[in-house]
Amino acid sequence: MLTFSAQTRAASLARMAEDAFDVLVIGGGITGAGIALDAAARGLSVALVEKDDFAAGTSGRSSRLVHGGLRYLEHGELGLVRESLRERGTLYRLAPHLVRPVPMYMLADDLRHRATYRAGLTVYEALAAGRNIGYHQAASADQVAAAIPGLGGRTRGVRYFECQTDDARLTIEVARTAHAYGAQLANHARVTALLGAGRVTGAAVTDELTGERFEVRATVVVNATGVWAAEVAALAGRAAGAGRAGTEVSLSPSKGVHLVFAPGAVRTTAAMVAPAADGRFVFIVPWEDRVYAGTTDTPYDGDLSQPEVTDADRDYILSAVTPLFPGVTRRDVVASWAGLRPLLGGGAKTADLSRKHKIFDEPPGLFTITGGKLTTYRAMAQDLVDRVAADLGGAGASGLGPSRTSDIPLGLHGSAVTAVELARDEVTRLGLPSRVAARLVQRYGDDWREAVRLIRADPSLGEPAVAGLRVLGVELALARSREMALTEEDVLVRRTRLTTRDASVRLTPSA
Repeated sequence: MLTFSAQTRAASLARMAEDAFDVLVIGGGITGAGIALDAAARGLSVALVEKDDFAAGTSGRSSRLVHGGLRYLEHGELGLVRESLRERGTLYRLAPHLVRPVPMYMLADDLRHRATYRAGLTVYEALAAGRNIGYHQAASADQVAAAIPGLGGRTRGVRYFECQTDDARLTIEVARTAHAYGAQLANHARVTALLGAGRVTGAAVTDELTGERFEVRATVVVNATGVWAAEVAALAGRAAGAGRAGTEVSLSPSKGVHLVFAPGAVRTTAAMVAPAADGRFVFIVPWEDRVYAGTTDTPYDGDLSQPEVTDADRDYILSAVTPLFPGVTRRDVVASWAGLRPLLGGGAKTADLSRKHKIFDEPPGLFTITGGKLTTYRAMAQDLVDRVAADLGGAGASGLGPSRTSDIPLGLHGSAVTAVELARDEVTRLGLPSRVAARLVQRYGDDWREAVRLIRADPSLGEPAVAGLRVLGVELALARSREMALTEEDVLVRRTRLTTRDASVRLTPSA
């Protein structure tokens, strides 16, 4: 097992304070982690700092879907859809334990709507260019009822396929892989200033856990901070020197909210696309023994770190869920989350703004990337590092080759099915339910063996961490030794998702 812990972080911070790097990445979301991996895999020396925790922002608060963006077809963004579908196929190949197919149902009892859906899905699947997860087909009323037993009434529909993931775990796996390629990474390390005179040459960083301050020197600095990109870019004004302005980054953050329902409240074995009151659609998605629904898409100008779930947000999502599942009420909501999309500004409604990414390269030495979406993070990283490599070419690093990330596994080598079969034999010997095997593989890939080893040494780690929930004690241990979880929030919110299973969950200090 690759150790990625508090000790790893301490060693990385020490290296950052002492060495000079080719690239310093600011931001530990999926884009920043992807850039660190791409750059390190090409042979560049890389440091990455994140002011909070990996995936603490948008990358840990998405709809947890790796998808092509079917609705982007309405806006004519065929290129974005094609890129997203290509990347969906790539991620499914690189991380089959983390990125898994999920059937999606679009309900329509009338022929006209079904025909419209099927026409759109035909174009969608054609744009995938052979990288389809599955092909759409009509679903009879009996088939819909079998897949969605809690549905009120009978209706027909269309079934197609997307992929589901745990966005925070995907981010962590990309960060760990970057570390395996030599990148130095640290969470809870905040950039307070950019360095340089005429060209950005690094950043001043504060360790948020100890208060220690130090400087990281780098030939190129990458601002991959998502909704905070404008704030970080503004720091470049002072580093650029007299007469030079910092990068003008205009963002229109959009808030997306999801609600989590108690076990049995929303009875479905498949995901659904449900119409909302404003003409948009809400995803209703099974997640272990729970179901979550979202998302909203509303302009946001509040605290970027803590977007709130308001009564209006809850009502909007419930208005899409309750007509389909009679009897569901607010009391069935056990948790929720809100995230912000870093959309490029344009004066339009946030729902109409493009999910494409954009790269800014001023002032010299600073590259800012923003926009984009979870599914396309790898392509975004490749685009950014291509630009950085061209810039570094003038500094003697012109021997860099193309991106390698389309061929780098993310935590699992080989078949997920084979890994689950092997894990099932081991967990059965430990006296654990066979379903634990799939859980360990889906969360840890090749490191399911380390999880089994820890449980064998301490059988209590095979017990639930919290009564009534499926998270095991071993997951708390691996969060700290394998995934650089440093605080209780790191463990509860992002590594184990305990708080998005039940908002009331708290661990004792000894845990």
